[in-house]
Amino acid sequence: MPKEATQKKAKAGGKAPGIAVFIHGRHGYAAAAEHLALTLRKHNTETPLHLWAAEGMNFDHSLFTKVHELPAKAYAQGPGTMKLNVHGLLPKGDWLYLDADTLVVADPRPYIERLQQHDFAIHVQGYGGEDDSIAYTPWATQTTIREVLKLGPDAVYYGVQSSYMWIRKGSELAKAIFKEALSMPFEQKHLKERWGNDIPDELRMSAALTNLGIHPYSEHLMFYGSGHSYSGLTAVAEAFPFLCLYGDNRQHRLVRPTWMKDYDRYLQNVYKSAGRVYAYKLDHVMRDKYVNRP
Repeated sequence: MPKEATQKKAKAGGKAPGIAVFIHGRHGYAAAAEHLALTLRKHNTETPLHLWAAEGMNFDHSLFTKVHELPAKAYAQGPGTMKLNVHGLLPKGDWLYLDADTLVVADPRPYIERLQQHDFAIHVQGYGGEDDSIAYTPWATQTTIREVLKLGPDAVYYGVQSSYMWIRKGSELAKAIFKEALSMPFEQKHLKERWGNDIPDELRMSAALTNLGIHPYSEHLMFYGSGHSYSGLTAVAEAFPFLCLYGDNRQHRLVRPTWMKDYDRYLQNVYKSAGRVYAYKLDHVMRDKYVNRP
């Protein structure tokens, strides 16, 4: 079995933890970041929200604690590589990375307090050996990972969902994981399914954990909108602080349409309460997502 991730309790930088969001590409990502910001402030007015934005992105700066420039070289290869560059872009401190297309339905501070006991966290949906059925491994088979990395027969493989990542910038653990992930030598020919022209970050992150022999801390913070276990968003908010808008509205329609309607109603109410017009609806956001385009 892999070793448990070692932790350092000292808070890197001694600053309050912040939420970090990164946007580039089509306008849907900027609109999604505004949705995230407004839903966060409905439940929490204190946690800092920092946005890294590529040049030319149009959004309301007042919704964010601080806006940083996202350099073009960080996302030149695509969003998968960009996400693995996040560690290098963050200032020293405790950060909760969230995909821009995240909605907040509950105060995340109790969850952040638990995450602060760790240097790195990601949602591990499953793990096991080469021949095991592991939840959420859409990008490459365990056999492919073994062959590419020349792993032994006892390697442990992970199915990770990277819509959130807890990163203690300044810790050796987080530094080692991201460095390893960026070094993963996968090519398009290794993928079960293409994701634009980039190599998915989740494949490289999971392979890095396997190669390093690290079993990361994991919490299930995201509701993925794919099941019938909850009666509505009120029930969802009792179990999760975040809604994940993964997939798209075409080939990879992963969020059930009934949940999308609930999410739209929720955003309509959030915008109305904030005295704003809900103009860029979720269907438009999903249409703009990178997965839709080669």
